[in-house]
Amino acid sequence: MSISPQNSGLQLVRETQGGVALPPSPEKIQNKFDLSIALTLATWPALTLAVQNSWGGPQSAEKRDWFAGAISELIESTSDADIEYVEEFLLQVMNDEFEIHIDDGSGEEIAAKIVGLRKLTLQGNFTMVDEMFATWQERQSRGGSTIQFSHVERGEDDDETDWDSDDREADSGDEDVEMEQAPPLVKIPKEKVKPTVDGDGFIEVVGKRRR
Repeated sequence: MSISPQNSGLQLVRETQGGVALPPSPEKIQNKFDLSIALTLATWPALTLAVQNSWGGPQSAEKRDWFAGAISELIESTSDADIEYVEEFLLQVMNDEFEIHIDDGSGEEIAAKIVGLRKLTLQGNFTMVDEMFATWQERQSRGGSTIQFSHVERGEDDDETDWDSDDREADSGDEDVEMEQAPPLVKIPKEKVKPTVDGDGFIEVVGKRRR
């Protein structure tokens, strides 16, 4: 299952009977929660950079939609999923699917937001989800913002990552992420094999060890 704001199944019609608001159906609660996950992932700078730069391959955008669906299924099948459990899953997927190691605390923030939204949607409180969706729609209507990534080689063991944003508009009401707050992303390096010279001057080749 993949989830994105476009295919979340969102319905804005309020269900009523005889002028009295009805409790939201389980289907509506699930749709709202699925939407909240997709919108939350859309605000994660690390994932946005990974998708825009195809760190997950040519299907990076599709992987993000799959990611949202996988989170939904994980929480639905694990009733006691807490922030730590969800964060571990988020970081594992980022590592496995996008080859990024994240150690800036943003994974915990995203996990906490998702767990909090789960509690709100189960209570039938969709205010925060609707506000997030309205902000997303507004950003889409004006083209959103694009983060550009450039990798500058400094040496064998010294490299630097630079990024900036094409969106020059400063709107405090948006959820646009300031670039100076972007997380330090570490691309996982491949282990190098170094030759070893013995006492007789012969070179011994040391094979790679699996992690």
